[in-house]
Amino acid sequence: MTRDDTLEMIFRTRAVAIVRSPDADTAIRNAEAIVEGGLPVIEVSLTTPGAAQVIERLVDQAGVCAGAGTVMSREDVNRMADLGVSFIVTPHFDEEIVSAGLERGLVMGPGVFTATDCARALAAGADLLKLFPAGLAGVSGMKALMDPFPQAKWLPTGGVSIDNAADWLQAGASAVGVGSELTRDGPENTLERARHVAAVLSSIPPLSAPKGTQ
Repeated sequence: MTRDDTLEMIFRTRAVAIVRSPDADTAIRNAEAIVEGGLPVIEVSLTTPGAAQVIERLVDQAGVCAGAGTVMSREDVNRMADLGVSFIVTPHFDEEIVSAGLERGLVMGPGVFTATDCARALAAGADLLKLFPAGLAGVSGMKALMDPFPQAKWLPTGGVSIDNAADWLQAGASAVGVGSELTRDGPENTLERARHVAAVLSSIPPLSAPKGTQ
């Protein structure tokens, strides 16, 4: 999957589904249920024990865009690239990590919270700006940052729910990061929740094309 293909899939799906589980088996069950439920862009947090095993399972599935989250070093980037991920998400901005991912042809979404973070991330070549924790910044915080950075593509994460997803997307987010909303009731309920989230997201009319894609 090319970088353009990855971004197109993220924008079309309007969500990155975050899988963070206590073990690899639970993570695989959650991830496969999320995909079946209509959310094919999956970020596997490296805090999940056996995350590499989960990612290997996902990258072999047709129609799935697999990425890694909570990536903290260049070594993590290279290890995930070797497994075949299409994108990398971090909780913070680290120029070395962004550079490493771009060198491997990956879509990069570093975490940002301040205007300084945004400026540095965009200068480094970041494809997405993961506003984190989005719940703390609020929609108004993202909109304030959008004014000086109109070229940015926003991925608010942390505090995004079904109840407020429309607010983020209609304010200009390219997609939202959704995690516990999908998996909080255990793998046996993840499929139903994923279908609900996918239906809600698809029903939210975009106000315009994602920022930076015109």
